[in-house]
Amino acid sequence: MSPHPTFTASDASAPGLAEIAASLPLSLAPADADAAPQLAAVAGSPGWARRAGELLAADALAVVVGPPTAHDDATHLPDDDAGRAVIAWEFASNPGVAAAAEAAGPLRRRAVLAECRVTVPDAALLDGALLDALTACGRVFSAFGSLGALHAGPGGRHYAGRLDGGAPLSLALVVSAAAPAALSLRLLTEDGGLTAYVPSAATAAPAETRIVGPDGERLLPTLWETSRRASWRRAIALAAGGSASGDVAEFHRTAALVPPPAGGAGRP
Repeated sequence: MSPHPTFTASDASAPGLAEIAASLPLSLAPADADAAPQLAAVAGSPGWARRAGELLAADALAVVVGPPTAHDDATHLPDDDAGRAVIAWEFASNPGVAAAAEAAGPLRRRAVLAECRVTVPDAALLDGALLDALTACGRVFSAFGSLGALHAGPGGRHYAGRLDGGAPLSLALVVSAAAPAALSLRLLTEDGGLTAYVPSAATAAPAETRIVGPDGERLLPTLWETSRRASWRRAIALAAGGSASGDVAEFHRTAALVPPPAGGAGRP
């Protein structure tokens, strides 16, 4: 691999890519018109798996996939190709979610309640936000069963279920421009718990995770790293021969948990 990996991406498929490339410690340069990129990006719209496979077949070393929806064309990448694909979730890919997942480890078996809330400015973003939220819940709360849809309307959606350990899980998607887009997670035990706040990938603010116990509240070290930049860092590591990604397999497991609309109603 050359010291300057190349990429190809449109603004639609990789928001803020120019800024991301400029901020990474490893320089990224545009691919020559007649050369295959070493790092590529595709939008997460239906057909993303096919497009990612074509790029990898054309000698791309890794592919960054924009947040997909659950209503894809069901194309599955071969295992080898899937291991070279990074899904760039708006929230779940934030390193703060990984930090919260590690901190939640000792709390999960004692959990009495798990909550997740995502705020988005437009109802058109709800399908993607649901998959993003389910991915974050799986990483922080661990395994959970199917969810039931309690409500769906222009203002958002509300779901309920249970963690495999038995604690109830509440998931809310809220449509509002009154507050910045964000993801909030809360895991409660009888004597404390964990809360995590993850801002939009477009926000220049860090994720925050707090642990509460009998001895008080503790703020974990904050990480000034957006989900988008973290995803490109992972793609660079893959291209350099790092461990295979499990993002695509996780996506298919998560997509299978997406519940039908409440009462059979159409999407808001």
